[in-house]
Parts: sequence; C-alpha cells; structure tokens
Amino acid sequence: MPKGLFHALSRLTRIPVRIFVRPNRRINAAMWDTQYALGLWNYLDGMSDGTVPLSLIESWAPRPTILDLGCGTSANLPLTPGRYRHYHGVDISRKAIAQARALDRPDTSFEVADIRHFRSTDRYDAILLREVIYYLSETESVALLRRLPELLTPRGRIVVQVYDVSQTEDFVRLIRSCGLPLVAELPTRLGDGPAGALFVLAAPSQATNPSPGELTGEAARS
Repeated sequence: MPKGLFHALSRLTRIPVRIFVRPNRRINAAMWDTQYALGLWNYLDGMSDGTVPLSLIESWAPRPTILDLGCGTSANLPLTPGRYRHYHGVDISRKAIAQARALDRPDTSFEVADIRHFRSTDRYDAILLREVIYYLSETESVALLRRLPELLTPRGRIVVQVYDVSQTEDFVRLIRSCGLPLVAELPTRLGDGPAGALFVLAAPSQATNPSPGELTGEAARS
C-alpha cells in the first residue's frame, strides 16, 4: 500500500480505532502486530527529521538515558554510539520490538508493554512520545503526561512529537495545557510531510528556565 494512502486511511480510522480498539489491550496489540507484520510502517524506518534525538536532548543532558514510549521499530531514531548512556524502547507490538532488537544497537534494551500502564523503577533524562499521543484518548493522554515526571531524573525532560499540527489541534492544545511546564516548542517536519512540532515539557518541581538550545532550537539543528 502506498504510504500516502496508508497514512490517509490511518487518519480517517484514528477516532473509531481509539474508541473501539485501543481499550482492549489484546485486540490493540494484535492490530499493531498485524500492521508491522504486513510492513505497513516500513516507510517510516528511513525517515528522520534529525531533530528529536541526541542533539536536542544533549542541550540539557549530555550522554542521556532515554525512554522511548511507543517506539515502534526505533529504526528512524538516530542513536550515535557513545553519545547516550542507555536507550530503552517500549511498544505494545511484539513484532515491532522484535524488529527493534534485530537492529542490535549498543546500549539499548526493549520491552513489550502498553505505554498507558508502563511502570519502571529507572529514571530517565529524556522520555520520548514520538507520534504517539493522538493514538490515545484525551483522558489517557493527560493521565500519561502527568504520570511521566515520576520517571524523570532531576535534569529530565519529556519530548512530545506531533507529525501534523493542523490535523491534531486538540492534542496540541492538550499538550500545552496538561499542567506540565512547557519549556520549548519547536517546528519539525518528517520527510516531505506536513509541518509538525516538538513540545519539550518539564516536571512541575523542576526549574523551568530553558537552556538557549532548547529555547531557540539551535541544538536541534546542530
């Protein structure tokens, strides 16, 4: 299936899927496994905006520990060896996680889990939600965002990436008003897709003064 057609169909079915499929963990996992088994998301593997990963995160946390929730295969996330301490990817799809592990990148680990209920005793310098938030209901999204600060280190940040701002206005509003300090909002674009955005959030207890790189996006472009 052409990527444009698949993306259009995904957008059209997002609301009914979110209402009728996502609440059931087994059906939800089976749906994602089927999509990855059919290779419907393969077109994303070679597409990276080059913005989210290390250069941006390093503006507040050199050699960070990274948690990627809803990581998929993680193939489109550049991870330069030696620039991060550890990366942990979480996804509900066993097929996606199997593909992610097959990349055999250093200092990485992966876990099959529903991000809505993910818990960990580890703490991370960056928590990524890349193209994930709008697959949850608004109630689930707010609950997740408000829970994530407990998984952050004292210097940690949450990075939420939205592929198409014009199509996800409700979730953009939700991210901005979730109760977490908005440290930075940066433009981004995935491949030749529409204009998106990155939202960098801090824990309520953290000092919210952004670094120059966070505020201007200079680190993201380096």
